[in-house]
Amino acid sequence: MDPEDLVIRRQAVERMQHALEVLPVDFREVIVLRDLKGLSYADIAAVTGAPVETVIWRLARGRERLLAVLKAKPRTEGAGELY
Repeated sequence: MDPEDLVIRRQAVERMQHALEVLPVDFREVIVLRDLKGLSYADIAAVTGAPVETVIWRLARGRERLLAVLKAKPRTEGAGELY
């Protein structure tokens, strides 16, 4: 991988980290447990103490918000938060 690819990859990772950080904790938690850790809905429900239906709802809403943050213009120096 050349240096330019490494910079692009690092920027993408940083952007995703920022997008996750600005999500409410309930949304961030289910996204991380499902999409990064690979847990089932039932396992996430057990970890969070929420019903499976709530886990599914939070995952859907969290993904929508995550996508909205990622589609928004990148922050510039001195700009306020997106969410």
